[in-house]
Amino acid sequence: MNTNLRVKVKIFSAPSMALEKRELTLELKSNATVEDLLNSIPVSDKNYLYVVRDGIRLNSTSTLNDGDEILIVPPIAGG
Repeated sequence: MNTNLRVKVKIFSAPSMALEKRELTLELKSNATVEDLLNSIPVSDKNYLYVVRDGIRLNSTSTLNDGDEILIVPPIAGG
């Protein structure tokens, strides 16, 4: 059986301004990856975003779980 999963996404900095919101709840296919999640959000420069779950940075092929809370943040640089 192929069921969907729901993830809560918190978006920080410039990507949240582009979406005009900081939190989303997304419904994705049951075997969704981080790449699927990013493709469902209309933000540019997806390759330059950090996707974090439970304090651990995920890569594009990491699978998501129902009920995950995901943070999306751009890299921070400064000096």
